[in-house]
Amino acid sequence: MSIDPNTTERDKTFMKACLELAQQAEGRTSPNPMVGAIVVDASGEIVGRGFHKKHGTPHAEVHALAEAGEKARGATIYVSLEPCCHTGKTPPCSDLVTKSGVSRVVAAMIDPNPKVAGKGIKQIEEAGIAVTVGVREAEATWQNRGFIKRITRGLPWVCLKMALTLDGRIADRSGSSRWVTNSESRAKVHELRNKFDAVMIGGNTLQTDDPELTVRDISDSRNPARVAIDSRLVTSASSRFCLTNPNARTFLFTLQKSIDLMTHAYPEHIELAAVPADGSHINITSALQFLAQQGVNSVLCEGGGKLAGSLLAGGLLDEVYWVVAPKFIGDVQAKPALQLESSVTLSDAWTLKNVSTEMLASDIWIHGTL
Repeated sequence: MSIDPNTTERDKTFMKACLELAQQAEGRTSPNPMVGAIVVDASGEIVGRGFHKKHGTPHAEVHALAEAGEKARGATIYVSLEPCCHTGKTPPCSDLVTKSGVSRVVAAMIDPNPKVAGKGIKQIEEAGIAVTVGVREAEATWQNRGFIKRITRGLPWVCLKMALTLDGRIADRSGSSRWVTNSESRAKVHELRNKFDAVMIGGNTLQTDDPELTVRDISDSRNPARVAIDSRLVTSASSRFCLTNPNARTFLFTLQKSIDLMTHAYPEHIELAAVPADGSHINITSALQFLAQQGVNSVLCEGGGKLAGSLLAGGLLDEVYWVVAPKFIGDVQAKPALQLESSVTLSDAWTLKNVSTEMLASDIWIHGTL
Protein backbone atom coordinates (compact mmCIF):
# COMPACT_ATOMS: atom_id res chain seq x y z
CA MET A 1 0.00 0.00 0.00
CA SER A 2 1.30 3.44 -0.87
CA ILE A 3 0.20 6.63 0.82
CA ASP A 4 1.31 9.36 -1.55
CA PRO A 5 0.49 13.01 -0.82
CA ASN A 6 1.68 13.87 -4.33
CA THR A 7 -0.87 11.80 -6.21
CA THR A 8 -1.52 12.51 -9.86
CA GLU A 9 -4.10 14.99 -11.02
CA ARG A 10 -5.83 12.10 -12.76
CA ASP A 11 -6.25 10.29 -9.45
CA LYS A 12 -7.56 13.44 -7.80
CA THR A 13 -10.02 14.04 -10.62
CA PHE A 14 -11.52 10.57 -10.43
CA MET A 15 -11.62 10.61 -6.64
CA LYS A 16 -13.50 13.90 -6.74
CA ALA A 17 -16.08 12.16 -8.92
CA CYS A 18 -16.31 9.36 -6.33
CA LEU A 19 -16.98 11.85 -3.56
CA GLU A 20 -19.65 13.58 -5.64
CA LEU A 21 -21.37 10.24 -6.22
CA ALA A 22 -21.24 9.41 -2.51
CA GLN A 23 -22.72 12.79 -1.60
CA GLN A 24 -25.94 11.91 -3.41
CA ALA A 25 -26.87 9.63 -0.50
CA GLU A 26 -26.24 12.16 2.27
CA GLY A 27 -28.54 11.45 5.19
CA ARG A 28 -29.61 8.07 3.77
CA THR A 29 -26.87 5.57 4.60
CA SER A 30 -26.61 5.51 8.40
CA PRO A 31 -25.34 3.64 10.26
CA ASN A 32 -23.13 3.10 7.22
CA PRO A 33 -20.86 5.72 5.66
CA MET A 34 -21.41 7.41 2.31
CA VAL A 35 -19.26 5.77 -0.37
CA GLY A 36 -18.80 6.33 -4.10
CA ALA A 37 -16.84 4.19 -6.57
CA ILE A 38 -15.68 4.55 -10.18
CA VAL A 39 -14.01 2.01 -12.47
CA VAL A 40 -11.59 3.52 -15.03
CA ASP A 41 -10.01 1.52 -17.86
CA ALA A 42 -6.45 1.90 -19.13
CA SER A 43 -7.46 4.58 -21.63
CA GLY A 44 -8.93 6.75 -18.88
CA GLU A 45 -12.56 6.06 -19.73
CA ILE A 46 -15.04 5.60 -16.88
CA VAL A 47 -16.67 2.21 -17.42
CA GLY A 48 -18.49 1.83 -14.12
CA ARG A 49 -20.05 4.07 -11.47
CA GLY A 50 -21.85 3.47 -8.23
CA PHE A 51 -22.64 4.73 -4.76
CA HIS A 52 -24.09 3.24 -1.59
CA LYS A 53 -27.71 4.39 -1.58
CA LYS A 54 -29.08 3.08 1.70
CA HIS A 55 -28.22 0.82 4.62
CA GLY A 56 -28.81 -2.80 3.66
CA THR A 57 -28.47 -2.20 -0.08
CA PRO A 58 -25.43 -3.03 -2.28
CA HIS A 59 -22.28 -1.04 -1.66
CA ALA A 60 -20.70 1.38 -4.11
CA GLU A 61 -18.15 -1.14 -5.42
CA VAL A 62 -20.92 -3.61 -6.27
CA HIS A 63 -22.74 -1.09 -8.46
CA ALA A 64 -19.56 0.16 -10.17
CA LEU A 65 -18.13 -3.29 -10.93
CA ALA A 66 -21.49 -4.60 -12.13
CA GLU A 67 -21.71 -1.75 -14.63
CA ALA A 68 -18.11 -2.28 -15.73
CA GLY A 69 -18.48 -6.03 -16.22
CA GLU A 70 -15.57 -7.50 -18.18
CA LYS A 71 -14.18 -4.00 -18.72
CA ALA A 72 -13.04 -4.08 -15.09
CA ARG A 73 -10.16 -6.40 -16.02
CA GLY A 74 -6.92 -4.44 -15.91
CA ALA A 75 -8.77 -1.31 -14.82
CA THR A 76 -8.44 0.90 -11.73
CA ILE A 77 -11.24 1.18 -9.21
CA TYR A 78 -11.45 4.42 -7.26
CA VAL A 79 -13.39 4.28 -4.01
CA SER A 80 -13.93 6.99 -1.40
CA LEU A 81 -13.50 4.55 1.51
CA GLU A 82 -11.53 1.34 1.96
CA PRO A 83 -13.56 -1.66 0.70
CA CYS A 84 -15.16 -3.56 3.58
CA CYS A 85 -13.95 -7.07 4.42
CA HIS A 86 -16.71 -8.33 6.72
CA THR A 87 -20.17 -9.71 6.15
CA GLY A 88 -23.01 -7.56 7.44
CA LYS A 89 -26.21 -6.85 5.54
CA THR A 90 -24.16 -7.41 2.37
CA PRO A 91 -21.10 -9.55 1.45
CA PRO A 92 -17.56 -8.15 1.80
CA CYS A 93 -16.53 -5.84 -1.02
CA SER A 94 -12.87 -6.83 -0.73
CA ASP A 95 -13.77 -10.30 -2.04
CA LEU A 96 -15.58 -8.78 -5.00
CA VAL A 97 -12.69 -6.46 -5.81
CA THR A 98 -10.08 -9.23 -5.74
CA LYS A 99 -12.19 -11.37 -8.11
CA SER A 100 -13.08 -8.54 -10.49
CA GLY A 101 -9.79 -8.45 -12.38
CA VAL A 102 -8.88 -4.85 -11.53
CA SER A 103 -5.17 -4.16 -11.44
CA ARG A 104 -5.22 -1.20 -9.05
CA VAL A 105 -7.31 0.15 -6.19
CA VAL A 106 -7.24 3.82 -5.15
CA ALA A 107 -8.96 4.62 -1.84
CA ALA A 108 -9.42 8.03 -0.30
CA MET A 109 -9.03 6.75 3.26
CA ILE A 110 -8.85 3.74 5.55
CA ASP A 111 -12.17 2.70 7.09
CA PRO A 112 -12.00 3.54 10.85
CA ASN A 113 -14.44 0.73 11.65
CA PRO A 114 -12.43 -1.81 13.72
CA LYS A 115 -14.02 -4.58 11.64
CA VAL A 116 -12.15 -3.17 8.62
CA ALA A 117 -9.36 -0.75 9.63
CA GLY A 118 -6.87 -1.75 6.92
CA LYS A 119 -7.88 -5.40 6.69
CA GLY A 120 -9.70 -4.84 3.40
CA ILE A 121 -6.64 -3.19 1.88
CA LYS A 122 -4.41 -6.00 3.17
CA GLN A 123 -6.60 -8.65 1.55
CA ILE A 124 -6.55 -6.80 -1.77
CA GLU A 125 -2.76 -6.38 -1.68
CA GLU A 126 -2.28 -10.05 -0.85
CA ALA A 127 -4.20 -10.82 -4.03
CA GLY A 128 -1.46 -9.00 -5.97
CA ILE A 129 -3.39 -5.82 -6.65
CA ALA A 130 -1.66 -2.44 -6.32
CA VAL A 131 -3.23 -0.13 -3.75
CA THR A 132 -2.93 3.62 -3.20
CA VAL A 133 -4.54 5.27 -0.17
CA GLY A 134 -4.90 8.94 0.75
CA VAL A 135 -6.20 10.63 -2.39
CA ARG A 136 -8.42 13.54 -1.25
CA GLU A 137 -8.36 12.08 2.24
CA ALA A 138 -9.30 15.34 3.98
CA GLU A 139 -12.40 15.73 1.81
CA ALA A 140 -13.41 12.12 2.36
CA THR A 141 -12.94 12.50 6.11
CA TRP A 142 -15.17 15.58 6.17
CA GLN A 143 -17.82 13.87 4.08
CA ASN A 144 -18.09 11.01 6.56
CA ARG A 145 -17.45 13.04 9.70
CA GLY A 146 -20.60 11.71 11.36
CA PHE A 147 -19.80 8.07 10.69
CA ILE A 148 -16.20 8.55 11.81
CA LYS A 149 -17.14 10.24 15.08
CA ARG A 150 -19.73 7.59 15.92
CA ILE A 151 -17.33 4.73 15.16
CA THR A 152 -14.33 6.23 16.97
CA ARG A 153 -15.97 8.07 19.89
CA GLY A 154 -19.41 6.54 20.31
CA LEU A 155 -21.12 9.89 19.67
CA PRO A 156 -22.89 11.37 16.65
CA TRP A 157 -21.69 14.49 14.90
CA VAL A 158 -23.68 17.39 16.37
CA CYS A 159 -24.48 20.54 14.41
CA LEU A 160 -26.25 23.50 16.00
CA LYS A 161 -28.52 25.70 13.89
CA MET A 162 -29.54 28.84 15.73
CA ALA A 163 -31.66 31.68 14.32
CA LEU A 164 -31.33 34.95 16.21
CA THR A 165 -31.72 38.70 16.09
CA LEU A 166 -28.89 41.21 15.98
CA ASP A 167 -29.13 41.53 19.77
CA GLY A 168 -28.76 37.77 20.22
CA ARG A 169 -32.38 36.80 20.92
CA ILE A 170 -34.06 33.68 19.56
CA ALA A 171 -37.58 34.52 20.77
CA ASP A 172 -39.48 37.26 22.55
CA ARG A 173 -40.22 37.06 26.29
CA SER A 174 -43.33 34.91 25.64
CA GLY A 175 -41.19 32.37 23.79
CA SER A 176 -42.55 33.18 20.34
CA SER A 177 -39.95 32.77 17.59
CA ARG A 178 -42.18 32.97 14.50
CA TRP A 179 -40.51 34.32 12.62
CA VAL A 180 -37.00 35.49 13.44
CA THR A 181 -35.57 34.74 9.99
CA ASN A 182 -36.88 35.19 6.46
CA SER A 183 -38.57 32.62 4.24
CA GLU A 184 -35.35 31.83 2.35
CA SER A 185 -33.60 30.89 5.58
CA ARG A 186 -36.52 28.77 6.70
CA ALA A 187 -36.41 26.91 3.38
CA LYS A 188 -32.70 26.22 3.87
CA VAL A 189 -33.43 24.70 7.29
CA HIS A 190 -35.51 22.05 5.52
CA GLU A 191 -32.53 21.35 3.26
CA LEU A 192 -30.39 20.84 6.36
CA ARG A 193 -32.92 18.51 7.98
CA ASN A 194 -32.93 16.45 4.81
CA LYS A 195 -29.17 15.84 5.22
CA PHE A 196 -29.07 14.86 8.91
CA ASP A 197 -30.04 11.57 10.54
CA ALA A 198 -31.85 13.24 13.42
CA VAL A 199 -33.19 16.64 14.48
CA MET A 200 -33.09 17.51 18.19
CA ILE A 201 -34.78 20.18 20.31
CA GLY A 202 -35.05 21.02 24.00
CA GLY A 203 -38.12 20.87 26.19
CA ASN A 204 -38.83 24.61 26.16
CA THR A 205 -38.76 24.71 22.36
CA LEU A 206 -41.05 21.70 22.29
CA GLN A 207 -43.57 23.42 24.57
CA THR A 208 -43.56 26.88 22.99
CA ASP A 209 -43.25 25.96 19.29
CA ASP A 210 -44.75 22.43 19.16
CA PRO A 211 -42.78 21.79 15.95
CA GLU A 212 -43.25 18.90 13.55
CA LEU A 213 -39.51 18.70 12.74
CA THR A 214 -40.29 17.30 9.30
CA VAL A 215 -38.84 18.06 5.86
CA ARG A 216 -41.13 19.97 3.55
CA ASP A 217 -41.07 21.32 -0.02
CA ILE A 218 -38.04 19.28 -1.12
CA SER A 219 -38.33 16.66 -3.85
CA ASP A 220 -37.20 13.12 -3.03
CA SER A 221 -36.84 14.06 0.65
CA ARG A 222 -37.17 11.94 3.74
CA ASN A 223 -37.84 12.83 7.36
CA PRO A 224 -35.03 12.44 9.89
CA ALA A 225 -35.51 10.88 13.29
CA ARG A 226 -36.97 13.41 15.73
CA VAL A 227 -35.52 13.88 19.19
CA ALA A 228 -36.74 15.96 22.13
CA ILE A 229 -35.17 16.46 25.56
CA ASP A 230 -37.94 16.62 28.18
CA SER A 231 -36.69 15.89 31.69
CA ARG A 232 -40.10 16.48 33.32
CA LEU A 233 -42.04 14.63 30.60
CA VAL A 234 -44.59 17.39 30.15
CA THR A 235 -44.91 16.88 26.39
CA SER A 236 -48.54 16.51 25.40
CA ALA A 237 -49.47 13.22 23.75
CA SER A 238 -51.60 15.25 21.35
CA SER A 239 -48.78 17.57 20.30
CA ARG A 240 -47.75 17.83 16.66
CA PHE A 241 -44.39 16.38 17.68
CA CYS A 242 -46.14 13.20 18.86
CA LEU A 243 -48.84 12.89 16.22
CA THR A 244 -47.04 13.99 13.04
CA ASN A 245 -45.26 11.46 10.82
CA PRO A 246 -45.47 8.22 12.85
CA ASN A 247 -43.20 6.49 10.31
CA ALA A 248 -40.15 8.49 11.44
CA ARG A 249 -38.40 7.33 14.59
CA THR A 250 -39.31 9.71 17.41
CA PHE A 251 -37.31 9.75 20.64
CA LEU A 252 -38.41 11.45 23.85
CA PHE A 253 -35.52 11.57 26.33
CA THR A 254 -36.48 11.98 29.95
CA LEU A 255 -35.59 10.90 33.50
CA GLN A 256 -36.72 7.61 35.01
CA LYS A 257 -38.53 9.40 37.84
CA SER A 258 -40.61 11.26 35.26
CA ILE A 259 -41.59 7.98 33.59
CA ASP A 260 -42.55 6.55 36.99
CA LEU A 261 -44.88 9.51 37.58
CA MET A 262 -46.31 9.52 34.05
CA THR A 263 -50.11 9.74 33.97
CA HIS A 264 -50.71 9.78 30.21
CA ALA A 265 -49.91 7.37 27.40
CA TYR A 266 -47.99 8.33 24.27
CA PRO A 267 -48.62 7.00 20.75
CA GLU A 268 -46.94 3.65 20.09
CA HIS A 269 -44.29 5.08 17.78
CA ILE A 270 -42.92 7.41 20.49
CA GLU A 271 -39.77 5.86 21.96
CA LEU A 272 -39.43 6.92 25.60
CA ALA A 273 -35.84 6.67 26.74
CA ALA A 274 -34.76 7.18 30.35
CA VAL A 275 -31.23 8.55 30.58
CA PRO A 276 -29.10 9.42 33.62
CA ALA A 277 -29.54 12.75 35.36
CA ASP A 278 -27.03 15.56 35.49
CA GLY A 279 -28.27 17.39 38.55
CA SER A 280 -31.93 18.11 37.83
CA HIS A 281 -31.41 17.87 34.08
CA ILE A 282 -30.81 15.11 31.56
CA ASN A 283 -27.24 14.08 30.90
CA ILE A 284 -26.94 15.18 27.28
CA THR A 285 -23.85 13.06 26.66
CA SER A 286 -25.78 9.94 27.64
CA ALA A 287 -28.63 10.90 25.32
CA LEU A 288 -26.23 11.33 22.41
CA GLN A 289 -24.52 8.04 23.21
CA PHE A 290 -27.92 6.37 23.09
CA LEU A 291 -28.54 7.84 19.63
CA ALA A 292 -25.14 6.63 18.45
CA GLN A 293 -26.02 3.13 19.63
CA GLN A 294 -29.14 3.39 17.46
CA GLY A 295 -26.93 4.01 14.43
CA VAL A 296 -27.41 7.78 14.27
CA ASN A 297 -24.36 9.36 12.65
CA SER A 298 -25.43 13.01 12.69
CA VAL A 299 -27.74 15.27 14.70
CA LEU A 300 -29.01 18.74 13.84
CA CYS A 301 -29.87 20.66 17.01
CA GLU A 302 -32.42 23.43 16.52
CA GLY A 303 -32.41 24.83 20.05
CA GLY A 304 -33.32 26.28 22.36
CA GLY A 305 -30.84 28.27 24.35
CA LYS A 306 -30.54 25.91 27.32
CA LEU A 307 -29.91 22.83 25.18
CA ALA A 308 -27.48 24.75 22.98
CA GLY A 309 -25.64 25.98 26.08
CA SER A 310 -25.42 22.46 27.48
CA LEU A 311 -24.01 21.12 24.23
CA LEU A 312 -21.45 23.91 23.99
CA ALA A 313 -20.36 23.72 27.63
CA GLY A 314 -20.14 19.93 27.42
CA GLY A 315 -17.82 19.99 24.42
CA LEU A 316 -20.44 18.15 22.37
CA LEU A 317 -20.84 20.61 19.49
CA ASP A 318 -18.92 19.98 16.28
CA GLU A 319 -20.45 22.38 13.79
CA VAL A 320 -22.54 25.56 13.88
CA TYR A 321 -24.91 27.45 11.60
CA TRP A 322 -25.50 30.85 13.20
CA VAL A 323 -28.29 32.62 11.33
CA VAL A 324 -28.57 36.34 12.07
CA ALA A 325 -31.64 38.32 11.04
CA PRO A 326 -31.46 42.15 10.74
CA LYS A 327 -33.81 42.72 13.67
CA PHE A 328 -33.62 43.99 17.24
CA ILE A 329 -35.97 42.97 20.05
CA GLY A 330 -34.32 45.11 22.71
CA ASP A 331 -36.00 43.32 25.61
CA VAL A 332 -33.70 41.97 28.34
CA GLN A 333 -36.29 39.29 29.08
CA ALA A 334 -36.40 38.02 25.50
CA LYS A 335 -34.88 34.54 25.12
CA PRO A 336 -31.10 34.49 24.56
CA ALA A 337 -29.42 32.24 22.01
CA LEU A 338 -27.21 30.57 24.61
CA GLN A 339 -27.92 29.91 28.27
CA LEU A 340 -24.98 28.54 30.25
CA GLU A 341 -25.11 27.78 33.95
CA SER A 342 -21.53 28.93 34.54
CA SER A 343 -19.71 32.16 33.80
CA VAL A 344 -17.22 32.26 30.94
CA THR A 345 -14.46 34.85 30.55
CA LEU A 346 -13.59 36.32 27.18
CA SER A 347 -10.23 34.54 27.25
CA ASP A 348 -12.09 31.23 27.57
CA ALA A 349 -14.64 31.99 24.86
CA TRP A 350 -15.25 29.40 22.17
CA THR A 351 -13.94 30.38 18.74
CA LEU A 352 -15.28 29.00 15.48
CA LYS A 353 -12.83 27.57 12.94
CA ASN A 354 -13.15 27.20 9.18
CA VAL A 355 -15.59 30.10 9.16
CA SER A 356 -17.63 30.96 6.08
CA THR A 357 -20.54 33.35 5.56
CA GLU A 358 -23.48 33.48 3.17
CA MET A 359 -26.23 36.02 2.61
CA LEU A 360 -29.74 34.67 2.12
CA ALA A 361 -31.73 37.76 1.19
CA SER A 362 -31.37 39.89 4.36
CA ASP A 363 -30.18 37.10 6.69
CA ILE A 364 -26.53 36.28 7.37
CA TRP A 365 -25.56 32.61 7.70
CA ILE A 366 -22.31 32.05 9.59
CA HIS A 367 -20.92 28.52 9.38
CA GLY A 368 -17.99 27.05 11.24
CA THR A 369 -16.64 24.15 13.26
CA LEU A 370 -15.51 23.82 16.87
